[in-house]
Amino acid sequence: MNDNSSEKGCSESFISSLPRLKLSDLKDPINDSCSICCCTYADDKYPLISKLPHCGHNFDYECLSIWLSKNKTCPMCRDDITSHKEVIDTSNVELEEDWGMYG
Repeated sequence: MNDNSSEKGCSESFISSLPRLKLSDLKDPINDSCSICCCTYADDKYPLISKLPHCGHNFDYECLSIWLSKNKTCPMCRDDITSHKEVIDTSNVELEEDWGMYG
């Protein structure tokens, strides 16, 4: 029997590095809920809310960490969260145009 479970999910370091949100960061902090456990975030005295990169879906950190330990996709839209490269902001980068290096 070949156990490939470590290849199926995300690493613990990836899961723990996901952005966290405060209740006040949500669009509707009173009614927003985790789509995995269906619990309203506001019902928890100390909610741990994680946001997935790229698709931006929010989940209870505990629910999401269990899901991502077995899967590499968003539980809602099934987007492969490990396939997207980080977008780098290049808006403030100086362009090295016409330095006269070639005479």
